[in-house]
Amino acid sequence: MTDTASKAARRARATSSWPAFLQSGFRPFFLFCGLQASIFIPLWLAVWVLGWDLPASSNPVLWHGHTMIFGFASAALTGFLLTAVPNWTEAGPVRGLRLLLLACFWLAARALSVFPSSAVPFMAADIGFWMLLIVFIAPGILKRNARRNGVFVVILTALIALSLLWHLSLRFGWQGSGLLSLHAGLGLYLLAISVIGGRIIPAFTLGGLRQAGYNVSFPPMVRLAWAANIAFLVALASKLAGLPVTIQVMVFLLAAILHGIRLAGWWRPQILRIPLIWSLHLGYLFLPLGFALEAAGAAGLIPSTAAIHALGSGAVGLMILAVMTRASLGHTGRKLAAPPTAALAYYLVAVGALLRVVAAAFPDMELYRELLGMGGLLWSGGFIAFVLGYAGILIRPRIDGRPG
Repeated sequence: MTDTASKAARRARATSSWPAFLQSGFRPFFLFCGLQASIFIPLWLAVWVLGWDLPASSNPVLWHGHTMIFGFASAALTGFLLTAVPNWTEAGPVRGLRLLLLACFWLAARALSVFPSSAVPFMAADIGFWMLLIVFIAPGILKRNARRNGVFVVILTALIALSLLWHLSLRFGWQGSGLLSLHAGLGLYLLAISVIGGRIIPAFTLGGLRQAGYNVSFPPMVRLAWAANIAFLVALASKLAGLPVTIQVMVFLLAAILHGIRLAGWWRPQILRIPLIWSLHLGYLFLPLGFALEAAGAAGLIPSTAAIHALGSGAVGLMILAVMTRASLGHTGRKLAAPPTAALAYYLVAVGALLRVVAAAFPDMELYRELLGMGGLLWSGGFIAFVLGYAGILIRPRIDGRPG
């Protein structure tokens, strides 16, 4: 047996010694993502709508923002990166003991976030999770793939700093810094969605349509992608820096227009027949919508929370769901066809996000609390549908017998 064959055999034996749930990063973290959305949003609604006390935090709004940006979204990003980076760098996947350790840190942070007097352990678990993640994936990217994917190392490093700022702001009463960390963190996820979406939406759309018998092609839009992302980053910086309203309105509108043109370039009416594809387009559609609402918020026409929830609940929430439902099928050897629970989840999350945006845009309406509650329950219900439909897929071995 050659050295290469011997190493492959040893890797195969090591892989088989761990349960399927710990053989690939998307398995635990996609499930964790769905579970957190299923549990923490109803808990937040009980605090915000029903008036329950939240002993874990003196500022429920900051707590809610952190659970979604540095908890829910972090699980999805982790599952994606742990699955994609080995393909980008030809490095071995994070599995077994390392994956278990990373999962334990994430779970510990989520559990500690709901208990009073746990600020220091919560911070240690939360920051420890981010540090482990970057240690596991950054070396491979920087060594073999820095030019194309080094942006994700930058994003992870910035998320560590922002999460630390959030913890310190809560500990020392820096409310303004806490809000800044949440807005900047959301912006980083939107940048990741633009980068990842710019790769997978046209590729998956072409593949799905050609598989369905449609001969389509897309023109390259590299310069448009750069312009759209730069416009958004300038808009985000102008918001965080508190630049004059006119500047904020102009750059957010520019970002909305450019991202809208980008999405229109990928649009084909035939995608409406393929849920795994139209869900990606619908998720990305919330980007230009959210940027337009940011412009309206900066101009004082609506509360800024409408834009935040269009971008957070809509763009981040729906894009996460769309990627998880497709990747979970493909990476477990299953046919790329959305099961009924996936299609139901798309509708629930999209409608829930829209209701939440409407409630935020018109807080003085008579049915504000009812609309807010219904939007949150529908959004959370979408992820409950995901968990019910995909838990078995994520826990059981691949159906084709391959490792992973």
